[in-house]
Amino acid sequence: MKKRKHLSFQLLQFTIATIFAAQFTSAVDFLFNGFDSSSVSCYGNATLDSGILSLTGDAGFEIGRALLPSKIPTKDADTSLVLPFSTSFIFAMVPFPGRLAGHGMVFLFAPNAEIHQGIEAAASQNLGFLNFSNNGDPNNHVFGVEFDVFRNHEFDDINDNHVGIDVNSLTSINSSEAGYWSVGDVFQQLDLNNGRTYQVWIDYSDGVLNVTMAPVGVKRPPRPLLNVSIDLSDVLEDEMYVGFTASTGNMTQSHKILAWSYSNTNFSLSQGLITAGLPSFELPGRHFIELEALLRV
Repeated sequence: MKKRKHLSFQLLQFTIATIFAAQFTSAVDFLFNGFDSSSVSCYGNATLDSGILSLTGDAGFEIGRALLPSKIPTKDADTSLVLPFSTSFIFAMVPFPGRLAGHGMVFLFAPNAEIHQGIEAAASQNLGFLNFSNNGDPNNHVFGVEFDVFRNHEFDDINDNHVGIDVNSLTSINSSEAGYWSVGDVFQQLDLNNGRTYQVWIDYSDGVLNVTMAPVGVKRPPRPLLNVSIDLSDVLEDEMYVGFTASTGNMTQSHKILAWSYSNTNFSLSQGLITAGLPSFELPGRHFIELEALLRV
Protein backbone atom coordinates (compact mmCIF):
# COMPACT_ATOMS: atom_id res chain seq x y z
CA MET A 1 0.00 0.00 0.00
CA LYS A 2 1.36 3.41 -0.94
CA LYS A 3 0.68 6.42 1.28
CA ARG A 4 1.10 10.04 0.41
CA LYS A 5 3.55 11.65 2.80
CA HIS A 6 1.42 14.61 3.78
CA LEU A 7 -1.30 12.53 5.43
CA SER A 8 -1.05 9.63 7.83
CA PHE A 9 -4.15 7.87 9.06
CA GLN A 10 -2.31 7.36 12.35
CA LEU A 11 -2.59 11.12 12.85
CA LEU A 12 -6.08 11.44 11.45
CA GLN A 13 -8.41 13.50 13.57
CA PHE A 14 -11.79 11.91 14.08
CA THR A 15 -14.93 13.94 13.61
CA ILE A 16 -17.22 13.05 16.45
CA ALA A 17 -20.66 11.85 15.44
CA THR A 18 -23.55 13.94 16.64
CA ILE A 19 -26.76 11.98 16.87
CA PHE A 20 -29.87 13.75 18.11
CA ALA A 21 -32.40 11.02 18.80
CA ALA A 22 -34.08 12.64 21.76
CA GLN A 23 -37.75 12.46 22.50
CA PHE A 24 -38.68 15.56 20.54
CA THR A 25 -36.58 15.17 17.41
CA SER A 26 -35.60 12.60 14.79
CA ALA A 27 -32.56 14.48 13.50
CA VAL A 28 -29.45 12.40 12.78
CA ASP A 29 -26.18 13.93 11.62
CA PHE A 30 -22.71 12.39 11.73
CA LEU A 31 -19.46 12.62 9.83
CA PHE A 32 -16.40 10.37 10.19
CA ASN A 33 -13.10 11.20 8.50
CA GLY A 34 -11.72 7.90 9.74
CA PHE A 35 -13.03 5.41 12.29
CA ASP A 36 -12.44 4.15 15.80
CA SER A 37 -14.36 1.79 18.08
CA SER A 38 -16.78 4.54 19.09
CA SER A 39 -17.67 5.30 15.46
CA VAL A 40 -18.90 1.89 14.36
CA SER A 41 -19.51 -1.57 15.78
CA CYS A 42 -17.72 -4.33 13.86
CA TYR A 43 -19.11 -7.82 13.29
CA GLY A 44 -17.66 -10.92 11.68
CA ASN A 45 -14.37 -10.21 9.94
CA ALA A 46 -14.58 -6.41 9.97
CA THR A 47 -11.57 -4.67 11.55
CA LEU A 48 -10.30 -1.17 12.30
CA ASP A 49 -6.69 -0.18 11.69
CA SER A 50 -5.24 3.34 11.75
CA GLY A 51 -8.62 4.89 11.08
CA ILE A 52 -9.49 2.65 8.13
CA LEU A 53 -12.43 0.26 8.27
CA SER A 54 -11.74 -3.06 6.50
CA LEU A 55 -14.82 -5.22 6.09
CA THR A 56 -12.94 -8.28 4.82
CA GLY A 57 -9.38 -9.57 4.69
CA ASP A 58 -7.52 -12.03 2.48
CA ALA A 59 -9.31 -15.23 3.50
CA GLY A 60 -12.10 -16.94 1.62
CA PHE A 61 -15.76 -16.98 2.66
CA GLU A 62 -15.49 -14.06 5.06
CA ILE A 63 -18.31 -11.74 6.08
CA GLY A 64 -17.63 -8.35 7.60
CA ARG A 65 -20.23 -5.88 8.77
CA ALA A 66 -19.82 -2.45 10.37
CA LEU A 67 -22.78 -0.47 11.66
CA LEU A 68 -23.44 2.66 13.61
CA PRO A 69 -23.54 1.36 17.23
CA SER A 70 -27.20 2.27 17.78
CA LYS A 71 -30.30 2.23 15.62
CA ILE A 72 -31.33 5.53 14.09
CA PRO A 73 -34.88 6.80 13.43
CA THR A 74 -35.87 6.27 9.81
CA LYS A 75 -39.51 7.32 10.03
CA ASP A 76 -41.17 10.44 11.37
CA ALA A 77 -42.63 9.66 14.79
CA ASP A 78 -45.82 11.62 14.08
CA THR A 79 -46.57 10.77 10.44
CA SER A 80 -44.74 7.41 10.00
CA LEU A 81 -43.36 8.80 6.73
CA VAL A 82 -39.84 7.75 5.79
CA LEU A 83 -37.38 10.45 6.72
CA PRO A 84 -35.23 11.83 3.90
CA PHE A 85 -31.53 11.07 4.14
CA SER A 86 -28.25 11.91 2.46
CA THR A 87 -25.20 9.74 2.95
CA SER A 88 -21.76 9.76 1.37
CA PHE A 89 -18.76 7.51 1.85
CA ILE A 90 -15.30 6.94 0.43
CA PHE A 91 -14.32 3.35 -0.29
CA ALA A 92 -11.82 1.12 -2.07
CA MET A 93 -11.98 -2.52 -3.11
CA VAL A 94 -8.43 -3.82 -2.93
CA PRO A 95 -7.44 -6.98 -4.83
CA PHE A 96 -4.66 -9.29 -3.70
CA PRO A 97 -1.81 -10.10 -6.12
CA GLY A 98 -2.34 -13.34 -8.02
CA ARG A 99 -5.84 -13.87 -6.61
CA LEU A 100 -9.32 -13.79 -8.07
CA ALA A 101 -10.94 -10.60 -6.76
CA GLY A 102 -14.44 -10.56 -5.25
CA HIS A 103 -17.21 -10.39 -4.24
CA GLY A 104 -18.55 -6.96 -3.26
CA MET A 105 -20.10 -4.75 -0.60
CA VAL A 106 -23.42 -3.17 0.32
CA PHE A 107 -24.42 0.04 2.06
CA LEU A 108 -27.43 -1.12 4.04
CA PHE A 109 -30.26 -0.49 6.44
CA ALA A 110 -31.06 -3.57 8.53
CA PRO A 111 -33.38 -4.32 11.47
CA ASN A 112 -30.73 -6.39 13.25
CA ALA A 113 -26.99 -5.99 13.69
CA GLU A 114 -25.69 -9.54 14.02
CA ILE A 115 -24.76 -11.45 10.88
CA HIS A 116 -26.15 -14.81 11.99
CA GLN A 117 -29.16 -13.65 14.00
CA GLY A 118 -32.48 -12.27 12.79
CA ILE A 119 -32.08 -11.71 9.04
CA GLU A 120 -29.19 -14.14 8.60
CA ALA A 121 -26.57 -13.38 5.96
CA ALA A 122 -24.18 -15.55 3.97
CA ALA A 123 -20.84 -15.03 2.25
CA SER A 124 -19.78 -15.24 -1.40
CA GLN A 125 -22.37 -13.85 -3.84
CA ASN A 126 -24.72 -13.05 -0.94
CA LEU A 127 -22.42 -10.14 0.01
CA GLY A 128 -23.13 -10.59 3.73
CA PHE A 129 -26.53 -9.04 3.00
CA LEU A 130 -28.94 -12.00 2.82
CA ASN A 131 -28.79 -15.74 2.12
CA PHE A 132 -30.39 -18.14 -0.33
CA SER A 133 -33.24 -19.00 2.08
CA ASN A 134 -34.41 -15.50 2.96
CA ASN A 135 -33.56 -13.78 -0.32
CA GLY A 136 -36.69 -12.06 -1.64
CA ASP A 137 -38.70 -12.31 1.59
CA PRO A 138 -40.69 -9.07 2.10
CA ASN A 139 -40.40 -9.61 5.86
CA ASN A 140 -36.65 -9.00 5.69
CA HIS A 141 -37.03 -5.22 5.96
CA VAL A 142 -33.58 -4.63 4.49
CA PHE A 143 -32.55 -2.03 1.96
CA GLY A 144 -29.16 -1.63 0.34
CA VAL A 145 -27.06 -0.26 -2.48
CA GLU A 146 -24.67 -2.93 -3.71
CA PHE A 147 -21.27 -2.60 -5.36
CA ASP A 148 -20.86 -6.00 -6.97
CA VAL A 149 -17.92 -7.42 -8.94
CA PHE A 150 -19.30 -10.86 -9.78
CA ARG A 151 -22.07 -11.60 -12.25
CA ASN A 152 -24.57 -13.93 -10.61
CA HIS A 153 -27.19 -15.10 -13.06
CA GLU A 154 -29.47 -16.27 -10.24
CA PHE A 155 -29.74 -12.62 -9.20
CA ASP A 156 -30.07 -11.32 -12.78
CA ASP A 157 -26.85 -9.30 -12.46
CA ILE A 158 -26.16 -7.17 -15.52
CA ASN A 159 -22.37 -7.73 -15.42
CA ASP A 160 -19.44 -8.20 -13.05
CA ASN A 161 -18.93 -4.50 -12.31
CA HIS A 162 -22.19 -2.89 -11.30
CA VAL A 163 -24.07 -0.82 -8.76
CA GLY A 164 -27.56 -1.98 -7.79
CA ILE A 165 -30.47 -1.05 -5.54
CA ASP A 166 -31.60 -3.96 -3.37
CA VAL A 167 -34.93 -4.19 -1.53
CA ASN A 168 -35.32 -7.37 0.54
CA SER A 169 -33.47 -9.21 -2.22
CA LEU A 170 -30.14 -9.51 -4.00
CA THR A 171 -32.01 -9.22 -7.29
CA SER A 172 -31.66 -5.49 -7.75
CA ILE A 173 -34.72 -3.45 -8.67
CA ASN A 174 -32.42 -1.23 -10.75
CA SER A 175 -28.73 -1.35 -11.58
CA SER A 176 -26.06 0.19 -13.76
CA GLU A 177 -22.53 -0.36 -14.90
CA ALA A 178 -20.30 1.32 -12.31
CA GLY A 179 -19.29 4.80 -13.42
CA TYR A 180 -20.31 8.43 -13.57
CA TRP A 181 -21.56 11.08 -15.99
CA SER A 182 -18.84 13.65 -16.60
CA VAL A 183 -18.99 17.12 -18.15
CA GLY A 184 -20.77 16.98 -21.50
CA ASP A 185 -22.94 14.10 -20.27
CA VAL A 186 -20.29 11.53 -21.20
CA PHE A 187 -20.38 8.26 -19.26
CA GLN A 188 -17.08 7.30 -17.64
CA GLN A 189 -16.87 3.64 -16.66
CA LEU A 190 -15.13 2.83 -13.35
CA ASP A 191 -13.58 -0.48 -12.30
CA LEU A 192 -14.84 -1.12 -8.79
CA ASN A 193 -12.11 -3.48 -7.63
CA ASN A 194 -8.88 -2.05 -8.98
CA GLY A 195 -7.83 -0.59 -5.63
CA ARG A 196 -8.75 2.97 -6.56
CA THR A 197 -10.63 5.15 -4.11
CA TYR A 198 -14.15 6.31 -4.98
CA GLN A 199 -16.77 8.52 -3.38
CA VAL A 200 -20.45 7.62 -3.35
CA TRP A 201 -23.47 9.84 -2.66
CA ILE A 202 -26.88 8.29 -1.85
CA ASP A 203 -29.85 10.62 -1.39
CA TYR A 204 -33.48 9.76 -0.66
CA SER A 205 -36.30 12.31 -0.53
CA ASP A 206 -39.98 12.32 -1.45
CA GLY A 207 -39.87 8.76 -2.77
CA VAL A 208 -36.90 9.32 -5.09
CA LEU A 209 -33.51 7.66 -4.63
CA ASN A 210 -30.38 9.00 -6.32
CA VAL A 211 -27.07 7.13 -6.34
CA THR A 212 -23.98 8.91 -7.65
CA MET A 213 -20.30 7.99 -7.64
CA ALA A 214 -17.00 9.37 -8.92
CA PRO A 215 -13.26 8.99 -8.33
CA VAL A 216 -12.39 10.58 -5.00
CA GLY A 217 -11.53 14.25 -5.44
CA VAL A 218 -13.80 14.66 -8.45
CA LYS A 219 -16.65 17.11 -7.86
CA ARG A 220 -20.00 15.42 -7.44
CA PRO A 221 -21.47 14.85 -10.92
CA PRO A 222 -24.80 16.63 -11.40
CA ARG A 223 -26.35 13.59 -13.08
CA PRO A 224 -26.78 10.55 -10.82
CA LEU A 225 -25.79 7.06 -11.87
CA LEU A 226 -29.15 5.73 -10.68
CA ASN A 227 -32.38 7.69 -10.30
CA VAL A 228 -35.27 5.56 -9.05
CA SER A 229 -38.75 6.22 -7.71
CA ILE A 230 -39.14 3.93 -4.71
CA ASP A 231 -41.41 3.82 -1.68
CA LEU A 232 -39.46 2.60 1.35
CA SER A 233 -42.35 2.95 3.81
CA ASP A 234 -43.04 -0.80 3.84
CA VAL A 235 -39.34 -1.68 3.86
CA LEU A 236 -37.82 0.42 6.62
CA GLU A 237 -38.96 0.04 10.20
CA ASP A 238 -39.28 2.99 12.58
CA GLU A 239 -35.64 2.56 13.61
CA MET A 240 -32.88 0.76 11.71
CA TYR A 241 -29.20 -0.04 11.89
CA VAL A 242 -27.19 1.60 9.13
CA GLY A 243 -23.75 0.78 7.79
CA PHE A 244 -21.86 -1.56 5.50
CA THR A 245 -21.48 -5.26 4.80
CA ALA A 246 -19.20 -7.23 2.46
CA SER A 247 -18.09 -10.78 1.78
CA THR A 248 -15.55 -12.96 0.04
CA GLY A 249 -15.93 -16.48 -1.33
CA ASN A 250 -13.62 -18.46 -3.57
CA MET A 251 -12.59 -14.96 -4.64
CA THR A 252 -11.11 -12.50 -2.15
CA GLN A 253 -10.44 -8.81 -1.86
CA SER A 254 -10.34 -6.25 0.91
CA HIS A 255 -13.34 -3.90 1.14
CA LYS A 256 -12.25 -0.65 2.81
CA ILE A 257 -14.23 2.38 4.01
CA LEU A 258 -12.18 5.52 4.61
CA ALA A 259 -14.82 8.12 5.50
CA TRP A 260 -18.59 8.37 5.93
CA SER A 261 -21.25 11.01 6.49
CA TYR A 262 -24.99 10.73 7.05
CA SER A 263 -27.74 13.25 7.66
CA ASN A 264 -31.51 13.45 7.49
CA THR A 265 -31.46 17.24 7.88
CA ASN A 266 -28.42 18.55 6.00
CA PHE A 267 -27.86 17.29 2.45
CA SER A 268 -24.59 19.28 2.27
CA LEU A 269 -22.93 17.54 5.21
CA SER A 270 -20.82 15.35 2.89
CA GLN A 271 -18.82 18.42 1.89
CA GLY A 272 -16.98 17.94 5.19
CA LEU A 273 -15.47 14.64 4.07
CA ILE A 274 -11.72 14.81 3.47
CA THR A 275 -10.98 13.78 -0.11
CA ALA A 276 -7.35 14.91 -0.50
CA GLY A 277 -4.21 13.10 0.56
CA LEU A 278 -5.87 9.73 1.05
CA PRO A 279 -3.80 6.53 0.84
CA SER A 280 -3.58 4.67 -2.45
CA PHE A 281 -4.36 0.96 -2.64
CA GLU A 282 -3.97 0.55 -6.39
CA LEU A 283 -1.57 -2.20 -7.42
CA PRO A 284 1.09 -1.34 -9.99
CA GLY A 285 -0.25 -2.86 -13.19
CA ARG A 286 -3.02 -5.47 -12.98
CA HIS A 287 -1.46 -8.21 -10.89
CA PHE A 288 -4.72 -9.76 -9.80
CA ILE A 289 -6.44 -12.41 -11.90
CA GLU A 290 -9.17 -11.28 -14.28
CA LEU A 291 -12.24 -13.40 -13.65
CA GLU A 292 -13.51 -13.33 -17.21
CA ALA A 293 -10.37 -15.14 -18.33
CA LEU A 294 -11.16 -18.14 -16.15
CA LEU A 295 -14.00 -20.53 -15.52
CA ARG A 296 -16.44 -19.23 -12.95
CA VAL A 297 -16.21 -20.89 -9.59
